[in-house]
Amino acid sequence: MSGFFDLDAPIWAWMNEVADVIILSLLWWICSCGIITIGASTTAVFYVLGKKVRKEQTYVVADFFKSFKQNFKQSIPLTIVYVVAATSCILYGILVIDGILNPEHSSMLKFVIPLAILIVFEFLNYSTYLWAVLSRFDMKTRVLCKTSFVMTHKHLLTTLLNTALYGLAVVLILRFPFLIVVAPGLIILGQSFLMQNLFSHYITSDEETPSTEA
Repeated sequence: MSGFFDLDAPIWAWMNEVADVIILSLLWWICSCGIITIGASTTAVFYVLGKKVRKEQTYVVADFFKSFKQNFKQSIPLTIVYVVAATSCILYGILVIDGILNPEHSSMLKFVIPLAILIVFEFLNYSTYLWAVLSRFDMKTRVLCKTSFVMTHKHLLTTLLNTALYGLAVVLILRFPFLIVVAPGLIILGQSFLMQNLFSHYITSDEETPSTEA
């Protein structure tokens, strides 16, 4: 039993990681209340969990706000576009639901559903790469957008795994609604593992300046 109460025991290390994910999720919800701060909040969670995945020394709260402040200005216009795109996805979702519930509108589903799937797929994955790249690399907004777009479509396996991760999250939240509280941290943790090996191919210097030609 002494081993169980040893602070170096694996169980305590694991519980500490769980606590960090919960803290980051709560910080994400709190700091995203302003809507236009969603991008900065997401980038900050990626920054902290990226360091954890790389097994670097991490100070969860301090590192979160460090990234939040550093990327706040650049993230604002990106978040505005993000919110507009998210609204578009929601509207397409409403059209699909309306077509399902109203048989007289069902004829439009053959056009709306494929378009809705494509838009949601692009939105979810492009925004994932966008905030992940912003958390790791220092680049101008134009280059950031281009790099994220290229990576989204160049690395299809990672993109598909990321899509599956979102799908799994939705299924689990519908089954266990309380998970929505910790969903941001859990989703980004999974995405951080997916992105880690990918990013290593784009690092061309000690300053971590990415090359879009990798």
